[in-house]
Amino acid sequence: MTQHDIALLLADAADEVKIGTAPAQELIRGGRRRKCRRWVVVATTTLVVAGSTGALALTGLSGDGDRGASPASRPAASAEASEPHMRTTLASGTDAGVPWRVYIDVWKAPADTAEAQATLAAMAKFGEHPEDVSTAAELVGKVAHFVHRVTGEEARTTQIADMALPEDDVLSGGEYGTVTLPLLPENDTAPRLVLGQVAKTAREVTCTWKDGTSTKVGRASAATQANAALPVIHSPKHSPYDWFACLAPKSTAYEGIKVTK
Repeated sequence: MTQHDIALLLADAADEVKIGTAPAQELIRGGRRRKCRRWVVVATTTLVVAGSTGALALTGLSGDGDRGASPASRPAASAEASEPHMRTTLASGTDAGVPWRVYIDVWKAPADTAEAQATLAAMAKFGEHPEDVSTAAELVGKVAHFVHRVTGEEARTTQIADMALPEDDVLSGGEYGTVTLPLLPENDTAPRLVLGQVAKTAREVTCTWKDGTSTKVGRASAATQANAALPVIHSPKHSPYDWFACLAPKSTAYEGIKVTK
């Protein structure tokens, strides 16, 4: 086969490739279209982002070697590494007899390149690295967030999202950001698990489900202290946002959220 023949075959193959539109092209809050904050999502998700700047990035689209690799496929954290002090459990419970938990690790924004290099080295001990950061200099002034899902009696842990953003990038009023995805993707494809960001002034968020029911997520109270299964809004140290996670009932899926107080 000549070089010309190979070129023709490659051209024919290229004609068969159809590239679809990127998900989450339309991101709307209050009827006004906005760009979205930089979520890197490691799962099939529904993405809803409000009041934001930056650009969407999905794992696997970068094509930059290790940066494009799914965090789920990265080496596991060292067994000798202790739990980082910046870890916050966002929600936990049992679904159809399967225990689950969602937690977030938040890393303080480094002040300079040397501090950024040290931060990246510390992250590596827990198998974490921001997908959209390729050099230490790119992390300077940015807070890194890593969200993990733990499921089953064997405590299978999967990183499901990460984000690195300027430490002064705050939300205000009713602005919010959410990512929704299946709780147990091997058993269910419905987007039932909701991860959300809200302003530090928000006192209540309402998650609505497709069956018409809803779940209210407020600040910690006597009721939530008595029932650890109730979702609450958390304020992880160093994060410019407050965070929450809630789960739709087994028979339904995510419909929307709203800051209600």
